[in-house]
Amino acid sequence: MKDPKNIIEYFLGKTVDYSIGELLQLEIESYLGWIVRGLPSFLGYFPRYLVYKLLFKKLDSFCFIQPNVFFSHTFRITCGKGLIVNSNTYFHALGGIEIGDNVLIGPNVVISSGEHGYKEGRKPVMWQKITPKKIIIERGVWLGANVVVMPGVIIAEGTIVGAGAIVTKSTKPFTIVAGVPAKKIGDR
Repeated sequence: MKDPKNIIEYFLGKTVDYSIGELLQLEIESYLGWIVRGLPSFLGYFPRYLVYKLLFKKLDSFCFIQPNVFFSHTFRITCGKGLIVNSNTYFHALGGIEIGDNVLIGPNVVISSGEHGYKEGRKPVMWQKITPKKIIIERGVWLGANVVVMPGVIIAEGTIVGAGAIVTKSTKPFTIVAGVPAKKIGDR
């Protein structure tokens, strides 16, 4: 994309990477998500489940999604059984997100599968290409509060990620990782 001259040209340049169907899906997910996102938890679980069952690429069973969880690119998210997501979590599934069975996600977690480019000299980052990189979260994973999962990472089966960690590299099964960047601190 050539350097845009204004924010409208920037926005229009970003939309060329999407089909009309994908743009329509993004609009629909925005409105439906807005409707159910803030519903109180016990009354909100069921309508949120119905909306995300409709929008996700795959959602195997009922899930507990707390209020104020934000999803983008839902049609690129697949989930197994028994998902629990706490409040204020953000899923950006540009590159796709796969979530296995019985995954627990704490509050304020960020899972983003798109990586901003920054190597084109002095060109502003917002005008550089975003590279999609799939994130896989295998079964039995627990992501603590305030965790950030970076694009392209595989969080292996049974991994526990300590609160506040930034996961920049894939983990090994049944390990405990913590820190910035996250490193192994133990086994389960």
